[in-house]
Amino acid sequence: MKKVLLIIMPFVVGGLLIGLIILIPCMLIMNFFGVNTTDGYVEDNFQYASEYTSILNEHLVEKQDGYVSLERILYFYLRNENSNMSEIYEDNLDVELKRMKPISSVCETLNKKFYYGCASDEIQVSGQIDEYQNKPFAKPIDFSKVVITSFFMEQRIVNNEFNVHKAWDLASNSKPEVKAVCDGKIITNSFTYQENIPDMAGGYGNYIMLECNDINPKYSVIYGHLFPNSSKVKVGDTVSKNQTLAFVGTTGNSTGDHLHFEVRDENNKYVDGMSLVSFSEDDINIPNKDEDYLKPPILR
Repeated sequence: MKKVLLIIMPFVVGGLLIGLIILIPCMLIMNFFGVNTTDGYVEDNFQYASEYTSILNEHLVEKQDGYVSLERILYFYLRNENSNMSEIYEDNLDVELKRMKPISSVCETLNKKFYYGCASDEIQVSGQIDEYQNKPFAKPIDFSKVVITSFFMEQRIVNNEFNVHKAWDLASNSKPEVKAVCDGKIITNSFTYQENIPDMAGGYGNYIMLECNDINPKYSVIYGHLFPNSSKVKVGDTVSKNQTLAFVGTTGNSTGDHLHFEVRDENNKYVDGMSLVSFSEDDINIPNKDEDYLKPPILR
């Protein structure tokens, strides 16, 4: 009987190990650890929002050295209780290109503490971006003059109501210029508010919609809560990247002066606009990078 057990045990232990190797990635994907990702964003992000917003202000406002998504940070963070979200952000940031690294590139430089996230089979099923994304957008505003108060698909409470924000909020009291992120055409130029005061029933308030015509796939950009009578364009105008469109205000459903920066694709699907914004001054011809860097961005 002992001999039989000795023969069987290695197979049992081996089977359990194989089962765990398969099960752990599945548990992560199926929300076992408390978050779920849908279409590239984190659904259950309320508990991480405050810390992530602080990290975003450090990197996008103070350093302006590039954007790393919350989804990527949590991919590593949830695998190690001793990890640090800020450090993970920096591990995943290519400071030369000022953009998020491909997942396989990150795994090559990380130590074994993140082993469970870096096995090749796990990377394949993770949904993580494994190429350098193209960054076709210019900055919609001077980031040195703003504070990021809300990120794409953030779960938040505003006016005592819970909602999911499908855009970015960039707050500023200095009424900075709002600029075209692309070459394109003005589709909407709605400036019905004559006073710079909130109206909880006013939606976007004064807003401009820009349709990008120099990018494939095509994107539409909405600039909301703009200052009264500040529009520098009209419907049908052709505008150039970095051209001034208007100024920041607090019209419509707003809690203070800020830019509501919203992006949709050609199918009217919400997109993480920050994933398209370039923080590099020289974004076209960067040497010694493979051609994957030029591929269109994944929808966020």
